[in-house]
Order: sequence, then structure tokens, then C-alpha cells
Amino acid sequence: MIGPFEENSIHCVDSYQAIKRIPDKSIDCIYTDIPYLYQQGGSGSSELGERTAKKRLRLMGYDDSRAALNGMTYGEMLKQAKRGECEQQGQSIEKGIDYAILDEFCRVLKKINVFIWCSKLQLLDIMKYFIDKKGCLFELLTWNKTNPTPQTNNSWLPDIEYCLFFREKGVPLNDGYELKSKWFVSGANKSDKDKFEHPTIKPLQLVTRHLQHVCGGGHSYLTHSLGAEQPA
Repeated sequence: MIGPFEENSIHCVDSYQAIKRIPDKSIDCIYTDIPYLYQQGGSGSSELGERTAKKRLRLMGYDDSRAALNGMTYGEMLKQAKRGECEQQGQSIEKGIDYAILDEFCRVLKKINVFIWCSKLQLLDIMKYFIDKKGCLFELLTWNKTNPTPQTNNSWLPDIEYCLFFREKGVPLNDGYELKSKWFVSGANKSDKDKFEHPTIKPLQLVTRHLQHVCGGGHSYLTHSLGAEQPA
């Protein structure tokens, strides 16, 4: 047990609140895929795909057979969800995270050893926290997608995703040439997205490689997910 949580298990809880119940310095490594902060485009917003928007509405308890919120039709709610204006648990789904959670990450880690998937708009704030405030070493890791969504509305293709890795001095890295590569090339796996009903699923091979590079047997991992679809 780690605090009230059984090890080797998944807990569907409010991840902001659940981490407060984890004891100080009890975790070896955190791996998290936070809600991305989306860039505002020429139309006022960068839209989510329709499937993702529908999934998020369904998680909130709304579908096309129910009356929607605040007198809006389902179609109107779907448009808002695609623009990131539809709220769940008091937070807009496209406004990123409360960075106070980073203090909790540092509190529960034995030594800072954390992977954070994020959007390019979040890179600077997160790097300032861990580098300037905490004095960590860091790497910028990438997933280069061979089949990105063909969004070409006056923008670059979304074919790269970013994962920041921070470690406190003294946290060792495991050997292995392949483990040390900072970039990974593969296609987005549509079948896994459909199977697990998750719009931003990451390649298992890549996640495994990241963790094998920094962790060993007997270590405690916290996969702390902060998105609307993800458990802690």
C-alpha cells in the first residue's frame, strides 16, 4: 500500500485530490500525460476532433438522446466541446492544468524523477518550474508521428508530441543504446484509440522504453493522469 492506495492497481479518482493522500517521498517515478493547452487559431480556437468531443460529452453524461446543459441542444454542446469551451468539474477541458500539482509531484517523489507529456504552449512554464526553481536536469523527448491528423488550416502538421523529463541530481539512468534515444517514430494507433476509447493514447513501446531508462525492479511508479478520461 502507498497511503490508502493498493499498489499495482488503477484508481479512478480525482487526481488533484488523490495525490494529497500519498505520503511524502514514497514514489520513485511519476509518468503523466496532462491535459494539453491548445493554441488559439485565427477562428478563435483550435478545434478538437469530433470523436474526442463526443467522448468528453459522453463522460459528462450527455449524448444526443438527452436534453443538454443550459438549454443548449446536443449539437450546440458538441460545437462548444470541440472549441474547448465545455466544462467538466468546473474546469475547461482545454485550459491545461493547475501548476500547483507540480508541488505535489515533488512532495511525493523520493527524488525528482518525472515524465510530463504536454503541448508546446506548456513547455516554458513547466521547464521554468523544474529547472529554475528546482535545479533539475532535463531532456526534451519527442514522439514523431508518421500519420498525423491532416490539419492544414494555416498551421504546421501536428506530427510531434513532446514529453519533458526532469531528474534531480543523483538520479541514475540505466544503460542501453536504444533506451537513450530522445525521439521515437511510429504511427498513431487508431485501433488502440477505438479499443480503449482514449483520444491521446501513447505507444506502449515508447512508455516502456522511457521507464526502463530510469527505473528498476522494486521501484514504485505513479502514472498520474490529469485528463478528463484518465484515472490516477
